[in-house]
This record gives sequence, C-alpha cells and structure tokens, in this order.
Amino acid sequence: SENRPMVQRWLIDQCRAYVEEFGVDGFRIDLAGQTDEQTLRAVRAALPADVIWYGEPWIGSNDPDFEANPSWDWYKADSPITYFQDDARNAWQGTPDAPRDPATDRGWAGGAGALREAAVNAILNRWPDEQDPTEGINYLDIHDNWTLADRFASTTTGPDAWDGRAGVDEAAVRIAATLLLTSLGPVVLNGGTEILRSKGAAPRPDEIGGQIVEQTALGPVYINGRGDTYNLRTPNQFDWEQVGRTDGPDDVAGMMDWWRGLIALRMSPAGAVFRTADPLGEHDGIQFFRPSDEHALGYLVGDRVLVLLNAGDTEVTFDEMSLPMGDWRSVAVADAEASRFDLEGIEAFRTDHTADRWAQPVSLPPASVQIWVVDGLPPMIQAD
Repeated sequence: SENRPMVQRWLIDQCRAYVEEFGVDGFRIDLAGQTDEQTLRAVRAALPADVIWYGEPWIGSNDPDFEANPSWDWYKADSPITYFQDDARNAWQGTPDAPRDPATDRGWAGGAGALREAAVNAILNRWPDEQDPTEGINYLDIHDNWTLADRFASTTTGPDAWDGRAGVDEAAVRIAATLLLTSLGPVVLNGGTEILRSKGAAPRPDEIGGQIVEQTALGPVYINGRGDTYNLRTPNQFDWEQVGRTDGPDDVAGMMDWWRGLIALRMSPAGAVFRTADPLGEHDGIQFFRPSDEHALGYLVGDRVLVLLNAGDTEVTFDEMSLPMGDWRSVAVADAEASRFDLEGIEAFRTDHTADRWAQPVSLPPASVQIWVVDGLPPMIQAD
C-alpha cells in the first residue's frame, strides 16, 4: 500500500464495510508496522472518529522495497494508532524471551526490584515516546507470548520447568494483574489468563534447540516452542474444566475472582481515575510511595484509590502516607496464601481535617496486595 494507491483504497473500503455493514467497534491490527503510516492515517480519516484502533507496531516486512526504504518505517514516536506498550509488559512481567532466572526474568511483579521505576512508568502509561496514556495500550501476556501461568510457574527446574500446569506462583500473578488494571489509559487482557491458562503442552525453546523445522508436503512448518505457539493447536486451547477449580495445584476459582474484582473496580465510579486520557504525573493526579525496599510500591490515584504492593519475600512498611479526608474502605487484600476482593468493603478507617495521615504505619507481608477506596466521590466521578 505504500506505493500502490488501489491497495490503500481497498483497505479503506474493507474497513468502512466492517464498520457500516457489520457495526464493528474497531480494529486490532496484526503486525501493524508492516502497513505504511500514510495508509493507516488515511483509513482513520475515512472512518468515524470514535472507531477504535490499536495493534502491533513491530516492523518486519517481507517486502524488499519496504526494507530498502527506511523512511517508510514508523514506530512508537510517530505511530498513527494506539500500540501494544511492550515497555509496560517488560517492566511488570518480563520480556517475551524464555525465562531462565525467576529472580530477574519475571519483571517487577516477579521480584525484580530493580525494575520499580520502570513499573512506575508503566502505571502512568507515560514514556518518552508517549504524550498521553492513550498512545500505548498496556498489557501483560498476549496470544504469541509466554502465558503468565508459565512465566510465573512454581517449578523452574527439571521436567516441569516453566510449566504452569504443575503449579503457579499465584501471588505474583495477582500483583501483575493489579498493576495492569490499576494503570492509566487503555488495557488489553489475554483470554485465559484469568483461569491460569498454560501453554505447557508446547516444548520449551531450550528443549528443541530454539526451533524445530518439520518438512511437510506443503512446505516447512516452524515450531518455536512455548513462547510462540501461533501454529500449534493444543497449547492454545482453553481448558474450560479449570474454571471454578480449587482442588488442583492452584486455586483457579480464587484467581478468577481476583481478576473479576479488579475489572469491577476499574469499571466502578472510583475506577474512573484509571480510565483516563489525561496525562498524570507524580504529585499531579497520582502520588507514589516508595519504601526503601525496591520490592514495595504504593500509589494514590486521583485522591480516590490507594494501591499498596509488596512483590518481595520479606515484610515491608509504608509510612508517611498523606491521604485526603474521607472514609476509606479496603476492597482487596491478598498475600501468598489467600486473597479476597469485596467492593462493599473488607475493613474501614476515617481521615479528617485534623488527621490527614494514616494513624500508624501499614505493614504488608511478603507477596501481598492491598487496595483502598475513599467514599464520598464527587458528582463528576459518580456520573461517569
């Protein structure tokens, strides 16, 4: 389409037909970086302004003309669509590479404390190549990547290494899920993550030397292992029998309740502070609390929702947290053993004009989450 006007016109006509005839809300574009920037802008201009556009910004064309003309490339800084924000993914749960060391390859949620500031940027959804939170769409795992269940597998050595079917570090997954669904701007979820879907039926890359090439009558088939199962059937299946299970190696029912609670919070009147297109900065709509231990992080969003996280293996203490006046209720609490989500409130305390700080420091056990919401939201929030 970059030098073929009728191909560009065909793409515009296709998208227009989907919107006008089928009523679709928008488009997720696979390998969007292989379509030239001008065409994507032309398609958007030809369709209503409320059509949703997002996709993969990666560049990797098979067209020799495209590869020979670097000026045709675009990436995040000049993206004509909202793109998958891989920097957020890398900060929270690790890069898409095969994990080797659980202490460093599972992102901040998995215990890599050195990534705390990257996790902060991901919560803000604000990077050097983004001007506002809608330019990038935050996510954790996605169809081609390692699933959270496998990346946060309990076993990392031996025959069951990095296989979520043998057990999952549920606490780390809850922390990662909390980071995603309390971040600013748009988010996307990978189907099956909420029931700890695993791709353990696919081999690990190290087991197959990186790739297996199967010769068939129709040509070669490339098998890339657990982190890239685009052409494998069984690893991509949804095991619906897992829904509601509490008798396996993991509490799948409890995990699903955690995701359901986070989604309900995000879509509630209080959750409007996350669903924003306005860029927020530290002390400008969002305030961060950083204990000396880099595995701990807290943040107060819009003076309405307080999130406290401990991704480490020792207890941490939050103190000196200034909070607005109001009635605060705990809506979520989790540690390494159990979790509970209740938007009606688990416990409560009150701050007023004479005591605008916590009455005492708050200690979080290892691998834990607490979320608090203040009551008495102003009408502009309640009417969202």
